[in-house]
Amino acid sequence: MKLDVLLPLKFDHPFTYSVPKEMNLSIGDFVQVSFRNKDVIGVVWKEGSVLKNTIKIKNIKKKISFPSLTKEKIIFIEKFSKYNLVDIGIVLKLFIYKQALTENSIKKILNEEYEEYYDQFDKNISFDENQIKAIKILDEKVLPDSFSTTLLHGITGSGKTLIYLKKIKDFLEKGYQVLVLIPEIALTNQIKEKFKEYFGNYPAIWHSSISEKNKKKIFHGISNQKINLIMGARSSLFLPFKKLGLIIIDEEHDQSFKQDDQITYNARDMAILLSSIQKIPIILISATPSIETYYNTLKKNFSYVSLIKRFNDAELPEIKIIDLKKFPAKKNKFISESIINDLKNKISKKEQILFFLNRRGYSTCVICSKCGHRFQCPNCSVALTFHKENNQLICHYCDYHSSLKKKCKEDGDCQLTFYGLGVEKIYEEVKEIFPDKKIELFSSDFIHEDEKTKKIFENIYNGKIDIIVGTQLISKGFHFPMLNCIVVVNADTNFLGSDIRSSEKTFQLMNQLSGRAGREVKKSIVYLQSFEPESETLKSICDKNILSFYQAEINFREKANLPPYTKLIAFIVSGKNKFDVDEFARILKNKIPLMKNAKLLGPVSASISLIKGKYRSRLLLKYPNSDFPQKILKDWLKTIVIKKNISLTIDVDPINFR
Repeated sequence: MKLDVLLPLKFDHPFTYSVPKEMNLSIGDFVQVSFRNKDVIGVVWKEGSVLKNTIKIKNIKKKISFPSLTKEKIIFIEKFSKYNLVDIGIVLKLFIYKQALTENSIKKILNEEYEEYYDQFDKNISFDENQIKAIKILDEKVLPDSFSTTLLHGITGSGKTLIYLKKIKDFLEKGYQVLVLIPEIALTNQIKEKFKEYFGNYPAIWHSSISEKNKKKIFHGISNQKINLIMGARSSLFLPFKKLGLIIIDEEHDQSFKQDDQITYNARDMAILLSSIQKIPIILISATPSIETYYNTLKKNFSYVSLIKRFNDAELPEIKIIDLKKFPAKKNKFISESIINDLKNKISKKEQILFFLNRRGYSTCVICSKCGHRFQCPNCSVALTFHKENNQLICHYCDYHSSLKKKCKEDGDCQLTFYGLGVEKIYEEVKEIFPDKKIELFSSDFIHEDEKTKKIFENIYNGKIDIIVGTQLISKGFHFPMLNCIVVVNADTNFLGSDIRSSEKTFQLMNQLSGRAGREVKKSIVYLQSFEPESETLKSICDKNILSFYQAEINFREKANLPPYTKLIAFIVSGKNKFDVDEFARILKNKIPLMKNAKLLGPVSASISLIKGKYRSRLLLKYPNSDFPQKILKDWLKTIVIKKNISLTIDVDPINFR
């Protein structure tokens, strides 16, 4: 007997193996085989292909004692591969956690206890009138063993988390497993405390930073349904669920759900695909949903549930635009003179303040005032960012580090001048204004998954921190009850560049950020410092009319023939030789098969033309929603010969255009 075994390697097809007589195997079973003189764990994919008698076929070495991939998971892997134009073997790799599938690991885990993950349902939480209405609608829309996609769209602070905790409880009580996808690891500390308060125990947490020991325990606990509540990042979608009944995507609009490394996919979209195949419901949660998600509610593809008031009638913050042309900061400073007295008054009343700037580091550009040398990354076409905290120049694309010491072309060492604005510079300015206050820097350079970070969260939550200076990380769903005032130092930065989603991203960021203020206090305020106070996006944020922005943006996208009215596939050619990259991009343009009504744009140099030592050129395929060019493109890609010094990355439904 022969069976085809799919291996977690860069191949778009399985390999045929012979089955020993004493071995009983079925489609979906995990097995160990020999491939190129190495032992590899694969999955029985289908009945053996017909091969020539002259081809020598190896035996399957052994069956792995682990629950098989279901028929639905196999279909999901195939569809995932086709949609994202990725080799099917690479997709399988997402599902195989090799360390947990070894014989020794399986034997050790069999004796594990899982008491810390058992859920209790003693806690009853009261809901306000708006939440009760939303729960009632969800009860009608979100049903076990029935596929549906529902958007829970609630303004910041409306209590969306409590509502989805209630739905989780309903499914857990019926014996189902529930997966909650979150965009950032940093969110886990605060969210898991809410879970413990409600369920009596923490959920199982799954992301890249957890220990190997915990990973193995969670992996096996999910496969035998000893663990039923899982919260995690993108990769948790591929865990071996035995009875998955509900998926929740928190902050569904967040760009972190899109993976750009190694294999490119959107975890939110793939979660919807998985739900449709497995016939289970999925709930998307956001105060600022993606344009595509909101459009799907208008087209009745998704159900829509809204919360238009904050929990317990808490007030939304007042939003005030500060025109920096009329009310500038002092020379070499960045906080408008017009608001400093108000800020000091708030601090004197023990009100917590956040200063926000979406730029890491201290200065974004360093130049020698003698010889004019600009400190550039040697691997990327970007300036190095100066980080004053560790006195180093750092590239945020390739993580290149350099000291400030450099011999000048003129004489001696370079005399450095620092240009551009980073969050560390704002931190320094804030310390000058409030020298006797407790100030915390909240940036991905300093916030990690550790005890120190946990303490920082506790201090902010309990009001022991007077002032927070933070980057975009702080806008991602955190709940700080004492926060009463936010100053957005530069509300214009996200309008820069050629990103077709710039207005959407700016609107989402500013709304999410504003939503951190006044969640449990009255009369909070958000200051938006801007050189473009007449911006329609900023005005729509001030008006607090979210739906009017979405309608205007959707109308613009329709006129411009942009997503969600069309779909896009990006082809990114990269390599160390610019001439070879440009040449291959031109060849590619002439060879890409086009469907009727599809349009191919480019090639053009990427906006950041050099990253990690590789030059980059982009092509963009735009096509109608009704088409599915992947069917043609996947077969075509197998015919393309790519030089060893060239890489081709394909990004279906791109979010970034750098």
